[in-house]
Amino acid sequence: MKFNPPPNWPTPPEGFVPEPGWTPDPTLPAPPPGWQLWVEDDVALPGETTEATRHYKQATTSFFVGVGFFLAGAISTIVTANSTTGIYWWGGMIVGVIGLVRAFTEYRTARKDGAPNLTGLAKGIVAVGLVAVLGTGAVAASSFVSSESLETGVGSCWTVGDDEMAEPVSCDSDHLYKAVSEVSDPEQCPDEMYLEADAENGVLCLQED
Repeated sequence: MKFNPPPNWPTPPEGFVPEPGWTPDPTLPAPPPGWQLWVEDDVALPGETTEATRHYKQATTSFFVGVGFFLAGAISTIVTANSTTGIYWWGGMIVGVIGLVRAFTEYRTARKDGAPNLTGLAKGIVAVGLVAVLGTGAVAASSFVSSESLETGVGSCWTVGDDEMAEPVSCDSDHLYKAVSEVSDPEQCPDEMYLEADAENGVLCLQED
């Protein structure tokens, strides 16, 4: 049991616990009708936070943080899929997944502790967030796989990245150059534009496309 001071009494000092046999000061006003000076330990008093409420808030925070990190990582992965930095953004997606798992765990704990079920609006927000996560995640994975499977031989297409390095891209997307032949000597390239090929000592001749 714990002490439950009436709202018309002065706020007791922090950590105040009445000793056995304690009685209220008779000069204090009468508590509201039906007011209980002693309640069960699991009853939340004004200003207190129950375990259910605490877990519910943590679940909410983890959900939005998880969705935010995942979307940031997924969108960045899509944008940089054709560059060498694309894979680094997967870290944001991983952090996002961890946040979503934690949100689910905290919500289950909150429900066990007596927290109410999600409202219709909350369910809608969760659904939109999960759809956004799944959609961008699928596109990011597809973009990354496509970039990893790009051809780099004759017939491949190339552009110049922000780091001034040549990067292979799909020939269906915007590109600057196309590999037209593979030779052993750069001087054999007609336009004097070339890249070192995958083959040992090979050179890819490029032309504007």
